Amino acid sequence: MAGVVGRQPAEPPIVSMGSTGPPYVEEPFFIRDHIVIDGAQVTRPSIDPYREPVESHVYLCGGRLRLSMPVVVKLGHHLSNSFREGVVRACYCMGVLVMIDNPTGLEKYGEGLLTEPAYVGDGVYAGYYGEPSRCRESGKPFFAHVGASTDFLWLGPVLEHVSGIVVDEDLGGVDDVEVVVSLLDRELRRHGVRNSVSLVAGGWSVRGADDVFKLVALGADAVMLSTCVEKTLEPLLTHDTSHVREKMENLLLGLQREIKLLAGAAGVSNIFNTIVGNRELLRAVELPRDIRALLSIKLAGEG
Repeated sequence: MAGVVGRQPAEPPIVSMGSTGPPYVEEPFFIRDHIVIDGAQVTRPSIDPYREPVESHVYLCGGRLRLSMPVVVKLGHHLSNSFREGVVRACYCMGVLVMIDNPTGLEKYGEGLLTEPAYVGDGVYAGYYGEPSRCRESGKPFFAHVGASTDFLWLGPVLEHVSGIVVDEDLGGVDDVEVVVSLLDRELRRHGVRNSVSLVAGGWSVRGADDVFKLVALGADAVMLSTCVEKTLEPLLTHDTSHVREKMENLLLGLQREIKLLAGAAGVSNIFNTIVGNRELLRAVELPRDIRALLSIKLAGEG
């Protein structure tokens, strides 16, 4: 994982622009393992992020919430208080949103938290942005928190109340997150609310910056990291808060630099304005036609 191994802190490892699936290196596991990032051509020259600025920030809640990169971190209640505080402090300083079920003791970081996901019916959980006690009083927006399913019957009734939708693999679901993100992005556009309702997706299957880049290009505004953060920082579960914060900052820095490298190689200088929902940056390798149609991406080699 970026920022944890390498010669220098926050050093981004190299992620291939291509696929590791057959006839390459290993068997693809997820749909996105069949997807490659279309490199820049002569008419769209690549960008060197070390010399040219690449803007990695994205906006949620209709522009009211700015993240420094298209990443949201999710923390479980089973983690120690010192570990959770270290991660939250790092994310708060780095401009990354944290989804957390119990913010007790972390109230001072409230504006950087997505809190209190509670079941409201029809498979939908409500999560509040900011301190829950103030959300209801001030009318701050909440997020619809759902599993990975293409059953969008719940969508219409909640659209007028939410400023964001979180597709969380950790809640379960029967569909692939890539398909859910692509279809939900199109549904929000069909309802004419895509610019005001944010889309966050991810969970246990997200492994690194390449997964983040591909899910953003399929339609997500930001991608949620859960299991990979815990596994990456697992040796620090019993360490003090400051040590966890330092390593988490390196992890986020590495992710950000790697995302910028991928964007630059695709000839893109702004993540939010150019990559979100831009399926032209993706191509499919050995992916069935029906799935390509659901994702609205072309076969590798097509112009």
